[in-house]
Amino acid sequence: MTKRYDPRRAKAHLTYTAGELCIVFGVGIGSIRKWHKDGLAPIDRARPFLYAGSEVASFLAARNKPREPMSPGHIYCVACKAPVFPADGVVDIVARTPTSKDIRGSCPTCGRRIFRRVRISELAAKLGNLRVRNEDV
Repeated sequence: MTKRYDPRRAKAHLTYTAGELCIVFGVGIGSIRKWHKDGLAPIDRARPFLYAGSEVASFLAARNKPREPMSPGHIYCVACKAPVFPADGVVDIVARTPTSKDIRGSCPTCGRRIFRRVRISELAAKLGNLRVRNEDV
C-alpha cells in the first residue's frame, strides 16, 4: 500500500528542486527519485531538476488511491491490509471520548487485535450484525 501524500502541499505557482520537495513532503531523496522514475516530469532535462508545483500536485493526486468505505461489521486489519469480519463475529466496545467509541475484535486471519473508531451516533450502523461481548461506558 502506497503512502498518501497531500498534493495541496505543493503550491502551483512555485518550482521545487528535489531537495525542496523532500522538505515539503517529509520524504527522502530516494522517494523523489522514485517519483521521477514513475513519471514525475521535471520542467526541463537540465540539472538540477526543477519541478513545477502544479505538476507535482497532479502527479500525487493521480497516485493517491481513493479511499473505499467499509461495509457494516467490517474492521480494517493493518497486518493483513484488508477489511475483515472479526473472529466469531464478537467484539468489545470501549469508550474513547465523549463522542466516540472503539469497536475491538481480533482478526480471523492473523489473530491480531483490530479496532475501528466510530461516532456514538453511528455505532449501531457500523456494528452491523456483530455481537457485543463487553461494553464499557
